[in-house]
Amino acid sequence: MLQKVMCGYTVPISKFKSNPSAAMNEAQGDAIAVSSNNEIQFYAVPAALFEEMTAFCEYAQRGEAELKSIPAKFTGEGLDIEKFADEMATKLKNNTSGDYEEWP
Repeated sequence: MLQKVMCGYTVPISKFKSNPSAAMNEAQGDAIAVSSNNEIQFYAVPAALFEEMTAFCEYAQRGEAELKSIPAKFTGEGLDIEKFADEMATKLKNNTSGDYEEWP
């Protein structure tokens, strides 16, 4: 089964469970896809990145155009960022499950 990985790092769940801090440190602030039986089970996101993503959604919902804390890797070049943020915020707000892999 093909599975789209939404980040640059993957780790088996057994290795992640044995030392989650080491895995997060090795990713240097990026998200980590944690797999079990060769399938992505969840993404581990550092607190700073999660806070930036949350702030990004909040700013986008308010219609404020600038958020200086968003790192370059999350700017969405070639992407309608406002549409993306609105869709992501709606899915999070409605607790929609099963379709997060559709996010670019």
